[in-house]
Amino acid sequence: MRRLQLTFYAPDAEVHPVHTLLAERDYVDLAEMVHWNMVGQTIAHVFYVEGDREAFAAELADVPEVLSCDLTPVDDRGFYAAVRAETTPLLRELFETYREGGVVVTSPLEHTDDGGVTFELVGDDDALQSLNGNAPDDIEFEIERVGGTATTTETAVSALSARQREAVEAALALGYYDVPRTASHEDVAAELDCAPSTASEHLRKAESKVLRALFGT
Repeated sequence: MRRLQLTFYAPDAEVHPVHTLLAERDYVDLAEMVHWNMVGQTIAHVFYVEGDREAFAAELADVPEVLSCDLTPVDDRGFYAAVRAETTPLLRELFETYREGGVVVTSPLEHTDDGGVTFELVGDDDALQSLNGNAPDDIEFEIERVGGTATTTETAVSALSARQREAVEAALALGYYDVPRTASHEDVAAELDCAPSTASEHLRKAESKVLRALFGT
């Protein structure tokens, strides 16, 4: 069994209007999905939110997919939001990916400032490695961390995004990892047609993810 932390984005589509409120509104400082349950065409969420409760409630009331909601204050900025809403085709397809893949989604799910959702999955290597290939076309996954025991080379490599893997493959081909080094990150950037700082960032993130995956940290 292995755990996988990832962030998903939907840059060209809307997962659900409630997700849009939580991820994109300036009046929301922090949002986590604490519990959820999807039955048929509806889904019930419990969110913990820090931000402007009145602004959130006002906009939530105008979302046609929302069937009911209840906000419970915790303090001046924090509150719980119990929301029952109709699902969307993309959201149903995303949840179906998890069910068919044989993985377990753990709580909570954190809505990030850049519009993504970060969460953790638990499953065997085959299930986790196949998840990205079975995801809806409008969803992009960024693997943040792989943990567990007995990491395989394939699992470590699967922790990389497509662009990070491309950067590492270019670096290897050019001699960036040779001893002594025969290429620079500027050479890798030229191969990738990107800025040197971008190439350097891709390599640093790739190295970090591979090492964490291999050593289970």
